[in-house]
Amino acid sequence: MEDNITFISDVTKLKKSKLIIISLIILILLVGGFILYKNIFKKSETYTVVNGYVENITDSQGIVIKQEQIVDLNNSNTIIPLTEQGKRVRKTESVAIYKDSKYDEYIQKISDMDKQIETLVKDLPEIYSNDISYIENQIELIGNQAKNTTSYIKMQEYKTKIDELSNQKVTLLGELSPSGSKIRELIEKRTEVEENYRNSSDNVKSPMSGCVTYKLDKMENLSDISKVFNYSANDINDLYEKYKQNPSNDFGIKIVNNFLAYIIVKVKNNDNIKVGNSYSIIFNDIVGMKETVVLNKVVNIDDQNQYCIFEINNGIEELLDSRIENVEIVWTRKTGKVIPLDSIKLNENSNIGYVTVIKNGDYIQIPVKVIISNDNMAVVDNLTDEDKNSNNIQNNNNLEIFDQVVIKE
Repeated sequence: MEDNITFISDVTKLKKSKLIIISLIILILLVGGFILYKNIFKKSETYTVVNGYVENITDSQGIVIKQEQIVDLNNSNTIIPLTEQGKRVRKTESVAIYKDSKYDEYIQKISDMDKQIETLVKDLPEIYSNDISYIENQIELIGNQAKNTTSYIKMQEYKTKIDELSNQKVTLLGELSPSGSKIRELIEKRTEVEENYRNSSDNVKSPMSGCVTYKLDKMENLSDISKVFNYSANDINDLYEKYKQNPSNDFGIKIVNNFLAYIIVKVKNNDNIKVGNSYSIIFNDIVGMKETVVLNKVVNIDDQNQYCIFEINNGIEELLDSRIENVEIVWTRKTGKVIPLDSIKLNENSNIGYVTVIKNGDYIQIPVKVIISNDNMAVVDNLTDEDKNSNNIQNNNNLEIFDQVVIKE
């Protein structure tokens, strides 16, 4: 009896041992399979070759140097702007009028004629144009916006816009009214009164051609556009530190040359910096502003950094009140076959390397040359016969659009 019990016990232990061994084998196979999958099959992923572009870009800040001139005023609190913020004026053109007794008489005269015009318009059998209704809606909209502002500058801007729209409305009514009619005669008289007042010698005149801004920040005389090429690195540093201070926002009149300005940007030394070349600058804080600029001069800071002085000829209207701008400089941009930089195994000190491509289930090595690259992507091209001969390459495989390039993790 004891022998049977012992036998059963031994069998049970043997079965348990086999089960344990089998379990361990299965576990080892699973772990081994996972490691094999992870290190062989999963180690590679692919990227589809596409036509695209790669840019070399530097992110930085730039200081804006403009030709700007403050208009001398007898009293800034008694002026009424005639020109909307940001609009261009000619030299000696009236940009504002003084709010004095002559102004009060002028406003009263214009108001009386407007009332007469409105009366005549109401008696007309039909509305002449949908444009008139649109202008009236715009005047009402700006009027509602003006009610919510406490800024004197904004109030003057709104008033200038309303005056401009009112003049447009009157002009349109005059054009649509029959020649010789009472309303046409009255509108022509109103236009004459307005033109005479706007051209009065007592008005505030622009000292130069350019764009008007009514915002002064007390930094207008810190830089001199005529001396920008004589600035040293220390001069630029000093100017940058002053521009970083919180500028004031006072009301006044300033004219800014909208045909010429400079932006000085600190960048790390790179092979793309060439005086005389044109580059693109993206102004990150101004929606949609990307301008072509010319690099006029480079000022060395140290062994690793330089100040680049770029000339701007367009888009200056957006920079009237700017001192410091966050920018991206696009040094180069190339189009072609775009692949991840990690997929290229480059030869030492060379722009020529190899990529692995899966074609019909086979892994194929293809030689390529890098045209341009950034931190992540590269534009590549197939080697020419001359490239192959000079690098002793016998491989004739070519990279094509839609090929699956292997990326090593």
